[in-house]
Amino acid sequence: MIKQSLLVLLTALASTQALASAKCEEHPEAERLHPLEMQKKIVNEYGFAIKKFQNSGNCYEIYGWGLNDDKSKYVQIEVYFDTKTGAIVKKEIED
Repeated sequence: MIKQSLLVLLTALASTQALASAKCEEHPEAERLHPLEMQKKIVNEYGFAIKKFQNSGNCYEIYGWGLNDDKSKYVQIEVYFDTKTGAIVKKEIED
């Protein structure tokens, strides 16, 4: 029973990680935007509200809020950004 539960848990975690991650290009530390500069860009240029900001592998990642695709309401988002350019690499919207 414990082995089955552990297997189910590990499978669920692996599936979550596979869906959540993004593949960002690796940049040397000297070429990366400073985290505070990146956060300003996210708020001022993209209009996202940041709940959590983190370095996720080769990406900057946020959890927060932004407008949905038709710009009719704010929704929870998870967004990955290139650490050098600040470009969006992957965006997931939760309705």
